[in-house]
Amino acid sequence: MNQRILTYLKDYSYDTKDVNRLLVSSFLILNKIDYIENTFINELIISEENEIEHVKDFIKLFDKKAFDIEELIELFEFVISPQDKEVNGAVFTPEYIRKHIVKHTIEKHNTDILSNLKFGDIACGCGGFFKTITEVLINETDKSYFEIYRDNIYGLDIQEYSIKRTKILLSLLAIKNNEDREAFEFNLYCGNALSFDWKTDETLNENNGFDIVIGNPPYVSSSKMDEETKGLLKNWSVSSTGKPDLYIPFFEIGMENLNENGVLGYITVNTFYKSLNGRSVRNYFSKNQFDLSIIDFGGEQLFKKRSTYTCICVIGKAESSSVKYVKSLSSKIQKIKPSNFISIPYSNLDDFNGWYLINNKIQKVISKIENCGTHLGEKFEIRNGFATLKNNIYIFKPTKESDDYYYLEKDGKEFKIEKSICKNAIKPNILKHESKIESNTEKLLFPYTIDVESIDLFDADKRILKIIEEDTFKADFPNAYQYLLTQKVVLSKRDKGNKQYEKWYAFGRNQALTLSGHKLLLPYITNAPCFVYTADSDLLFYNGYAILSNSMEELLVLQKILMSKIFWFYIKNTSKPYAGDYFSVAKNYIKNFGICELSNSDKEILSKLNTQDEIDRFLEEKYGIELE
Repeated sequence: MNQRILTYLKDYSYDTKDVNRLLVSSFLILNKIDYIENTFINELIISEENEIEHVKDFIKLFDKKAFDIEELIELFEFVISPQDKEVNGAVFTPEYIRKHIVKHTIEKHNTDILSNLKFGDIACGCGGFFKTITEVLINETDKSYFEIYRDNIYGLDIQEYSIKRTKILLSLLAIKNNEDREAFEFNLYCGNALSFDWKTDETLNENNGFDIVIGNPPYVSSSKMDEETKGLLKNWSVSSTGKPDLYIPFFEIGMENLNENGVLGYITVNTFYKSLNGRSVRNYFSKNQFDLSIIDFGGEQLFKKRSTYTCICVIGKAESSSVKYVKSLSSKIQKIKPSNFISIPYSNLDDFNGWYLINNKIQKVISKIENCGTHLGEKFEIRNGFATLKNNIYIFKPTKESDDYYYLEKDGKEFKIEKSICKNAIKPNILKHESKIESNTEKLLFPYTIDVESIDLFDADKRILKIIEEDTFKADFPNAYQYLLTQKVVLSKRDKGNKQYEKWYAFGRNQALTLSGHKLLLPYITNAPCFVYTADSDLLFYNGYAILSNSMEELLVLQKILMSKIFWFYIKNTSKPYAGDYFSVAKNYIKNFGICELSNSDKEILSKLNTQDEIDRFLEEKYGIELE
């Protein structure tokens, strides 16, 4: 899309009526459509002299003096306000993705009477999928645009302006292709998909639901949903517990509104088959034995302005004993053949811990690794780092120091902080090697005390966190107190201002503040094994994880295992992928990795091995695995 066009629209207006009129008027001029019979479109044509100049300026930006329907879809999506995009998760779906989904849902439905199919998009946005469906039906049936809109297409969106833009899009599609009517009939509704009752549509009800549900469910994380939406999620079994993202219930909504031979086709987030919040939807698919095919785009970011990772799901209502899966670049989807899919029986999939969608050979290796010795999560404590919810206030790199104080700069001012209220902290996400620990260690302003309480001879001492009382804070650490006082307003806005803190200067969360012991520090995501050892028992950490132990020897042996070829093979085949060949090493993805049994002599041998090849060969023998 021409950047000058986008810039012009950004500066023009976010008022939907203004934008609609500008786009419709420009579309008609550039497509040389002079006379319109359609009353709906006529009402959107700019004729006022003072506004005509805007249209003239706008159409000059179209290099080829052409304005096609695909550009109109993209521009409609672009001009959705940033606030609405965040709340409703609207994204533009490329035409080649829409064509693939439409084609393959129709093929899976396997009908001889294409003209009778009822298509639904229950979060239709500006109607991009309907444009693709209409083109297929125009080419392959003898129906008119009017008849297709009346008989075959059913849409729902939470925004009234999206429904209006869908009507604009479909009307202009027909008009551009020489079918102009005074009015078209649409089955388009404004409503919330989480509570909308499709049975109120009489014709659709007579069809026992949709034949095909298609679309791109909204990309909204649980943290960005309002309370009303969170309440509505509980109406659906796949999102009734935990913290599901908004796309999750759209699987169940779509499937439940299909008739018995129906097919669903979505481009959607690919984490549901591994993530914690996907447990219920995995169980829903397994329990119903749906005919599910997945084209996984892995760590490719199809939607460049969204940090989401996607897949295409085509799901038949008819029963199937297995899930079909293939990994592909989005640009290669037209070359995918049925033989490229691997078939994994539902009976082999773990709904609770996540699906391993891998071939039988790899599945056997993964199973062997997980069943070797003891699971990492059972043998060692794996902990997430602390969370102040305002790290840039509490964490700092001193600009200088004296015997009693560290100095920091904030908002152009210098503050001094008592050393005795600070602890060392580090961010595993940026740490690559032990040699970098010292240079990456920061100071954490720590308004707490930790009391150590002995339990008995056999249990570790209990560490009790206590916040420093405000009078004591002011008296004993006046400089640190005065510094935080300058940040009090900012701190009050944490958790959107909805949480009552123990003290206004308390951290956002109390997690990981009393942890003590030797540690292997690790990032959230990485493109290679990265486990950095530290013997500093009191070093706190954030933006990452740590594996803890009181034994240096045990952690150094574990470090060699986790830096191995075997561990990385496991991660690449079981974990969540990200762009750039990065993978998650979060607790949920590493806790089931098996730590092989090693004798004392084995540990001694392993500790003396220096090259990675030697370590890998030794461990492959201990795991009974030979990797290529």
